[in-house]
Amino acid sequence: MKLILASSSPQRKRIMEDLKLKFEIIPSGVEEDYGDLKDPQEIAMFLAHLKAKDVAQKHKEDWVIGCDTIVVLDNGHISMKPKNRDKAKWTLQQYKNSYADVYSGLALMNIAEDKEYVEIERTRLFFHDFTDEDIENYLDLNHWQGSSGSMTIEGEGGKLIKDREGEYENVVGLPVQLLRDLLHRENLMPKFIDAST
Repeated sequence: MKLILASSSPQRKRIMEDLKLKFEIIPSGVEEDYGDLKDPQEIAMFLAHLKAKDVAQKHKEDWVIGCDTIVVLDNGHISMKPKNRDKAKWTLQQYKNSYADVYSGLALMNIAEDKEYVEIERTRLFFHDFTDEDIENYLDLNHWQGSSGSMTIEGEGGKLIKDREGEYENVVGLPVQLLRDLLHRENLMPKFIDAST
């Protein structure tokens, strides 16, 4: 029995390592298609479940973690990974002197044991009244590429943020306390702690 992270995200990998967990990485190959769903919490949970199930079906004896992170602007607009710099710029402009909610859906499942959990974590970010020059400087770093909400909280992106309600790691990409809670429910923490670190 193994613990598998169904994600290729380096941020999620690092968080799992920081938790001293023994795990393997097997990225999910599913398209992030959530059909007609509109509610961001439902979307994040649906996609997390979809990713976990995709990998769990090929590794039925193992415990699989799936995660999906979605950013919602103060006007309710869902900000996914930007397709280009202009879309990233538009999103960053919406953050100025405003806030955004970061939702992470987290799924943990084991098909052989017929167990699955899907839950949600929210963190609210409050932003400074930064300048257009600040936006251009951030865009030049290319940290917006592949990032939900067009930015990362780590490094330079963190300088745009004034305050935060909720967990930092949730914004990075993996809600740590929620993951711990789910692993404890199945008494999995002792089984997957890496004693060699």
